[in-house]
Amino acid sequence: MYINPSEKLCAEPRMSPNGGSILDRKKLHERFSARLQVEPRLSRQLVSYQGNREVPGLRWFKYKEGFSQALVERFLDERSADSLLDPFSGSGTAPLVAAGRNIRACGIEISPVGILAARTIAWAANGVGEKAFAFPHVPITEKAFSEDTERKLGKARRYIAQIDDAKISAMLNAACMSVLEEVSYTRKDGQYLRWDERSGRSLRASMNKGRISGLDEALEKKLSDMIEDFGALKEAFGGILPRFVMDSSLEVMRGLDAASADMIVTSPPYANRYDYTRTYALELAWLGYGREAFSKLWQAMISATVENKSKDAWLRDRYGSNPTMQHAERMYARQKVLREVLAILRERRVELGNPHILRLLEGYFREMAVVVAELGRIVRPGGRVMIVNDNVQYHGEEIPVDLIFADYAESSGFRCERIEVLPRGKGNASQQMGRFGRRELRKCVYCWERVSDASLPETGYAA
Repeated sequence: MYINPSEKLCAEPRMSPNGGSILDRKKLHERFSARLQVEPRLSRQLVSYQGNREVPGLRWFKYKEGFSQALVERFLDERSADSLLDPFSGSGTAPLVAAGRNIRACGIEISPVGILAARTIAWAANGVGEKAFAFPHVPITEKAFSEDTERKLGKARRYIAQIDDAKISAMLNAACMSVLEEVSYTRKDGQYLRWDERSGRSLRASMNKGRISGLDEALEKKLSDMIEDFGALKEAFGGILPRFVMDSSLEVMRGLDAASADMIVTSPPYANRYDYTRTYALELAWLGYGREAFSKLWQAMISATVENKSKDAWLRDRYGSNPTMQHAERMYARQKVLREVLAILRERRVELGNPHILRLLEGYFREMAVVVAELGRIVRPGGRVMIVNDNVQYHGEEIPVDLIFADYAESSGFRCERIEVLPRGKGNASQQMGRFGRRELRKCVYCWERVSDASLPETGYAA
């Protein structure tokens, strides 16, 4: 019998390559299997930044972790909304698209890189001595530019500092920030910065970017694009000015009113070890982040790297005995699939590439339990949540993030309508492929509907 390769992504879990039990993963799969649907309309372009490469405004800054304008428009076409929240808003695609439809929109984003990009686009859509100004390098960005580019960046920083109009200053700042990679000896590659052999750094592995644009050329092209986009921007995103909050979603969401949002469109960090402060090191340094600020930002993000320390004490300090936190802790504690995977990985701890993977997974799913519990409080009955995320695998053990989050959701007053699966999944890392064979992991869009608020707190926990 022929089996469509894409349907394999929805098949029940395979046996553990480490000989451990997958009974709980099978049970959870049985519970949600009818909701797993391969969606032919979904593509990597639609659920990633690729779909924004030609979109006015959104093309200004290559925020690789974002999703496309077209995806947000599809969600908004399916269900009307008066308000939209994105608790991990990146460069602001979801709030910007919503605001363009006169929907009240708010984006929460901890990284100043995304906040500057988003605010600049929103403002544009709604009518709006050299050493002292040298590029403020941190160790990870040293030797990123040629001497000529370093000098010109210093001049640009000095010029921007003299501008009184905050919106014009922000726009020029964003333009400079958006070309840093282009004019540097670096290239973003997943969770790392790859370095050109011409940088002069001591490198274990290097590459050659080919021709590197000069700052004058790159900035002239960027500003030309921005000016060209103004008319189309006003038409696409003009309307209600969206609000963007630069802070941790764990910090901000606890102070939001209950039943205050119709729709959530978001893509939280994945549990994939990516360090976004490293990926956007040049941009953060441009914005004045030093080593200590880098460290604070990285630690405040949702735990997704092996370097993240536990946020348990921080959560207890912020939430105390708040009912939402108690609900989240219960969800996390009774999540059998996570316990099953962690038990196998603990037995194989000495074989793991990094033993702190265990702490990563514990922190990630505990913190996301708080996020989902807060969504259950914030979204009003009848409202919807749309989330883009990927499943992950460590030491051959697949972790069904989509099903664990669906379990969290249905414990928090949502009904998991469906889990849309991309026809083509994500391959596991080359190191794991060599040892455990190729295992294609699901890339998904989760669709939840808020159906009841009987078991959840009625009020927020104000800061």
